[in-house]
Amino acid sequence: MLGPLALAMAEFEEKKVLELVKQALREQKLPLEIVEECRQGLKIVGERYAAGEYFLSDLVMSAEIFQEALQVLEPFLAISPISQEQPGKADIVFGTVEGDIHDIGKNITISLLRCEGFRVYDAGVDILPDIFLSILRETGARVLGLSALLTSSFESMRRTVQLIRMLAPKPAVKVLIGGLVNERVCQYVGADAWVREAGEGVAICRRWLGMRVVSTEERRALV
Repeated sequence: MLGPLALAMAEFEEKKVLELVKQALREQKLPLEIVEECRQGLKIVGERYAAGEYFLSDLVMSAEIFQEALQVLEPFLAISPISQEQPGKADIVFGTVEGDIHDIGKNITISLLRCEGFRVYDAGVDILPDIFLSILRETGARVLGLSALLTSSFESMRRTVQLIRMLAPKPAVKVLIGGLVNERVCQYVGADAWVREAGEGVAICRRWLGMRVVSTEERRALV
């Protein structure tokens, strides 16, 4: 059963979301549990969008509310954003491919990955294949996340994957794609996996990078 925070997220009740986040912190609820409830609300938004009940503007609004909630939670989370000016070491590089400037799903996924402790370099939007390759070389990242919401950008996604397969440093980089994609697109571009939902992407990255999921009981023991 969904909690009040998830329902508030799903209904775009911005003030209520922030109030519930602060209340949960006062009650000493674990920050990652709060993030997870917010994510459940985002999942509802995504499902309603897929069903035609919500529109793109609704997705944008939900992403903005989620970012506001993360700002409240950030002091309590072990989030270490990678500098965008000088790429440092990173576990994952994530960006929107050339010809596409959509970043809602990318931003949400990056936020969730950072909350899980991953070092993520946000490459931005409309990124050329050789730029992705350069960032991978500089950061040493083992996972590349590519986002696309325009079918016209699938060719760019394919070129990016082909370039990475040929020239990326060893060991081989795993490629995860997200956005308006499916299994057919995944096979066409040559990626290792595809997702439509940010939480699924986090789970795949955990598996690829060998990070064990920490249970609620273990998290509480660390507080």
